Amino acid sequence: MAAFEGYDMTALTALLHEDAIMTMPPFDLWLSGPADITGFMTTLGASCAHSRLLPVRANGLPAFAHYKPDPEAGGFAPWAIQVLETSEGRITGFHCFLDTKRWFPLFGLPLRLEAESDQLQKGV
Repeated sequence: MAAFEGYDMTALTALLHEDAIMTMPPFDLWLSGPADITGFMTTLGASCAHSRLLPVRANGLPAFAHYKPDPEAGGFAPWAIQVLETSEGRITGFHCFLDTKRWFPLFGLPLRLEAESDQLQKGV
């Protein structure tokens, strides 16, 4: 979680198994191996920098509700449910399900997060 939220690709790469895969339904995206996954994350996926994650479980697996920064409205907008598959302490599968209107309510997740500065101003 810290590696992703801090967008620390060195730390994220260290967590990935050598044959890790990343998918992003409904897109036709299938990445294999740390170089392809972190390569994607530092180019097309770079808009995920400064995101926030909330831990959840999906089908018994560790997962995260992923919220991306929302420059227009402020705070963070829902982006995906990220489901992780692991083996021997490393990530073997990283699957990002993007249908947030369907999945977030099923997990009881808020449809947006306020920026930390907004929460501080409200005394949260």
